[in-house]
Amino acid sequence: MTGQPKIHFLSNGIFSTSIAGGDMVFFNLARAAARQGFAVNYFGGHAFQEVARREQLPGTVTLTDDAPLAKSSGGLTGQFALLRDFHGRYRRTLQLQNTIAPDDFVCAASDYWFDVLPVVHCAARHKLMVWNMESPALRQIIQRSRPDVDATRLAALHYWASQEWSLRQFARCPTRHMIYLHPLMEAKLEQLRIRATDRTLISYGLDPAATEAMPEQKRIYDAVWIGRVHRQKGVDDLLATFKFLAQKLENFRAILIGNLQKQLQPEIEKLGLQRHVEFSGFVSEAEKIRLFKASRVFLMPSKHEGSPRVIGESIVAVTPVVAYEIPNYRPLFGDLVRYVPPFDLAAFQKAAELEILKMRTGENYLQRIDLARFKQENSWAEAQEHFLGALAKLRAITDAQK
Repeated sequence: MTGQPKIHFLSNGIFSTSIAGGDMVFFNLARAAARQGFAVNYFGGHAFQEVARREQLPGTVTLTDDAPLAKSSGGLTGQFALLRDFHGRYRRTLQLQNTIAPDDFVCAASDYWFDVLPVVHCAARHKLMVWNMESPALRQIIQRSRPDVDATRLAALHYWASQEWSLRQFARCPTRHMIYLHPLMEAKLEQLRIRATDRTLISYGLDPAATEAMPEQKRIYDAVWIGRVHRQKGVDDLLATFKFLAQKLENFRAILIGNLQKQLQPEIEKLGLQRHVEFSGFVSEAEKIRLFKASRVFLMPSKHEGSPRVIGESIVAVTPVVAYEIPNYRPLFGDLVRYVPPFDLAAFQKAAELEILKMRTGENYLQRIDLARFKQENSWAEAQEHFLGALAKLRAITDAQK
């Protein structure tokens, strides 16, 4: 390969200016590639272009739509409108593939068909895919036994079919490398015959330096929570735990981070918790860190998660975590979390009360643990180095084939 190497990230799944954890992963991989000397380009819509400006992402954007998706009222109509929008960006990407050269690198920023299939079929010999989270199995969708499956099941069916199709198509590429975010994914990768040499495990990514730069705060909140309002997140158990703690603990205070007031204020009032629960509204990353440091315990009553960065953020802020012990946690966090049996609400409430009481007396189990290795292994810097290593492996393979 001569001249400046080029890498294209396909990011057709970003349809609004709100971003998720998986988006943050690929943003940091793109920054690493740019620092390594790659010319970075993105395939995405107008919403992504706005996000790229806001996040100050390096590189150029190849637009794959004519305008941002109109705001939807939700429901089935909204789901089908979103699917049409995805298909439109996918078709435009296929039409623009002549801008991708054989010596370029190309990376699907998600495991959805509209990002992966163009990677599979384009001319680039260096193909990568980022796999963020396993979809529910078909049986789990039919039985609605995984909490992220909604009543219509349509979104879950699309998620499952898309991921199965994408993984199988990508696995057939002669030169490819999988970037994956959780050790439990390895069983599926083995089934697909993606060998250890053709895959790289990276962390969900933390910024320990930013957390350490934030001064220590007085712990004025007993409990903190951040997330979206969905049954997967165990919000009913969270509110029931607030009610329990308000009755058990004098001057109990909790803080909810994010734009949650419109959705949760009626429930807070119904439970009589107005004096005990505050809403932060939208906050900056720095303010989020400050609120973690100003809280005694982070409550995590989720019924299902992939690689939840918020638990890691709480640990790095030295704020204890109480969580249901679901399968994905221990491989990532080991014994750094106070686990309770899933989904034993009474046990969760008692564990939350115990940890808050300990913190009120100055006893913090995380202060007895050396977190240096956890911070280093889960830092953005480490994830970026692993990604650059994957790029080097791909380049070595294609160079050897010439």
